[in-house]
Amino acid sequence: MKTLLTAIFLAQFSLSAAELMLTSPLDHQVVQRSSPGKGLLRIVGELSEEVKAAELAIEARLIGEKQEAPWQRVGGSVAGKKLSGAVEALAGGWWRLEVRVTSGGKVVAQGGVAHVGIGEVFVIAGQSNSANHGEEKQMTKTRRVATFDGKTWRIADDPQPGASGGGGSFIPPFADAVVAKENVPVGIIACGIGATSVREWLPKGATFPNPPTIMSRVEQRPDGQWASKGAAYDAFIARVKPLGVRGFRAVLWHQGESDANQKDATRTLPGKLYREYLERVIRDSRRDTGWDVPWFVAQASYHVPGDEGSDDIRAAQASLWKDGVALEGPDSDALKGNLRERNGQGVHFSGPGLREHGAKWAAKVLPWLAAQWNAPRAANGGTEWSDFAQLPESHSLGWVSANVQTKSTTSWNGVLDEAKWGTPSPQQVVARNWDWKISDAQWREAVQQKGEGKREEVAFDLWLPDGIETVKGIVVISGHGSGESLYRRADLRALAKELHLAVFKFVGNPMQRGFWPRSLLFETLKAFGAKSGHPELEHAPLFLYGHSNGTGFSAVFASYEPARVWGWVSMRPGITFQVYQPGAAQVPGLVIFGEDDHFLARPSKEENLAVVPALRKNHRALWSFAVEPKTGHGPGEKTWPLVFSFLRHSFAARVPAGADARKGSVKLRTPALESGLLGQNWSAAKGGYQELSTAPSASFTGDKFTASWLLNVAYARDWQAFQRYGELKK
Repeated sequence: MKTLLTAIFLAQFSLSAAELMLTSPLDHQVVQRSSPGKGLLRIVGELSEEVKAAELAIEARLIGEKQEAPWQRVGGSVAGKKLSGAVEALAGGWWRLEVRVTSGGKVVAQGGVAHVGIGEVFVIAGQSNSANHGEEKQMTKTRRVATFDGKTWRIADDPQPGASGGGGSFIPPFADAVVAKENVPVGIIACGIGATSVREWLPKGATFPNPPTIMSRVEQRPDGQWASKGAAYDAFIARVKPLGVRGFRAVLWHQGESDANQKDATRTLPGKLYREYLERVIRDSRRDTGWDVPWFVAQASYHVPGDEGSDDIRAAQASLWKDGVALEGPDSDALKGNLRERNGQGVHFSGPGLREHGAKWAAKVLPWLAAQWNAPRAANGGTEWSDFAQLPESHSLGWVSANVQTKSTTSWNGVLDEAKWGTPSPQQVVARNWDWKISDAQWREAVQQKGEGKREEVAFDLWLPDGIETVKGIVVISGHGSGESLYRRADLRALAKELHLAVFKFVGNPMQRGFWPRSLLFETLKAFGAKSGHPELEHAPLFLYGHSNGTGFSAVFASYEPARVWGWVSMRPGITFQVYQPGAAQVPGLVIFGEDDHFLARPSKEENLAVVPALRKNHRALWSFAVEPKTGHGPGEKTWPLVFSFLRHSFAARVPAGADARKGSVKLRTPALESGLLGQNWSAAKGGYQELSTAPSASFTGDKFTASWLLNVAYARDWQAFQRYGELKK
């Protein structure tokens, strides 16, 4: 079947390309999304023949009935006949996935999968009412629900593979309700085993005083104790562990009937032990899967009319919710009468009962699911909040450049030394003129005329240290490049706690490289201030960080809002001319290059390194630049101490000690040019580690107009050490 589907997809391509057979994703596979609009799609496959070509690239795209994503570069590699990689994919589906391998723009291999979903994945476990023992088989109405048996995926019509029984389950109606609410496919991993006690689900070797009614999965020890053989637990872990960390949303647990009110009273499990054993199953599963798996626990102890529940077992199940071990599942004991099989005489559900059971599960899971995207969570001695928005591409720097930027060649000549590099062409000048001076009104007029463009997801994250009464400032990070990892660094968060700062990050194409209008950030900070209980976020001073083209945020935003920004960093600017922002000249700035960064060499190191000196000379900019020897486009562990030194000293220089953003905008101090030190600039001709002199302005012997401007003696010492040793010596 997979070969046939691949052949169909290949018909549109050149017959000379090798065939790519994908083993991940499989047809009808659902991948757990990591945000409302995205998920990471792992792509693994094998080529029909080894491709011997230079500079192979893997690309993928998703095609839906009404939407087609562009080809994306897949992070991964081809080794011999093996291909593996991963790509960020849009939530939704069913998508048709197409994958190709290219060399020099030529397709050398290709393959595909007919149905792939990025959505929600649930694991269903417990006993018969979690499995296929219902009176009437159910079918998914949306046809966007798939189930996995450990080897293949298929549409999730009953019976569900991997669970016991051959009848009906609550799974199709439950999953359809999730599809209807979230508009994404749902994947199911069914693991339920009929008539099982919680004792049978314990890991191998776990002991208990009395056996359950069915003893095939337990054994008696010489000391008289009973122990689990671990078969059910091991099978469960074998099914869920390959999904990976956060590879599914939650476990839905429905079990308890075989521990409650047994005919042989010695086989009945006391509620205290039920709670103890199920808690062990939950905690051990989290350890063995490597992450804090959410578990929903239903109330389940019903047998037949007259034996409609066990208060002891129900209390044990509820205690897990109350103590935060598990989440509250539905009360299935309340489903009686014609909702049970054989006209209400049985323990299993009738057709209407299965549908009602599915609705009850959805009623518990869906509100919790909606809250997962923005519920506060503890992290690194603080609290973290997230939010997501679908924003149009018209917010992005690229869209503004193409649709709003005034094509003028008079603002800046684009080349800093015409005698050395030649007179630029008009096209070069336009490409290098980043001093745009575009107002929000101009932007809105362009959007009205040209349309806002396609929408993409932007993710926002805020971290606040515990115990901070008033936020004194905000470190705002473009998540492009190293921004994602910087946001999570423990040393940045420790510094933020010390200085009473919040740390805020956004990632997503409409914002991460630079955006319009400026109010977009302020409105978002105001909303986070409301949800975090810190309304001063709306007015708190900002420190900006951007890596590579993230400079389009850090430098450009500072030029538009210099009164709000106390300092900014451009890390390895992808286009150094983005830094040419006269409007930010009086905002302390730091540009850090990597000596071996290929971007630094375009068009030449000398020309790129001349941008900051040009701003120093032409606009008396309070800026410095540093070159990290023997490093490329990405910062390393030795880079961050210089960033943090600049953050600390610029904060002290700019933000008044008694500033209180709760009262409104904070008036920042502007350091006098003469108050700082000057530093000799790194020479591209010499390269490597350099001993660069620093001195107060009055005694500096170099070119005072182009030298790096350094905030104070302490920062100058760190800057100098970074240039000499490539790190700050302790």
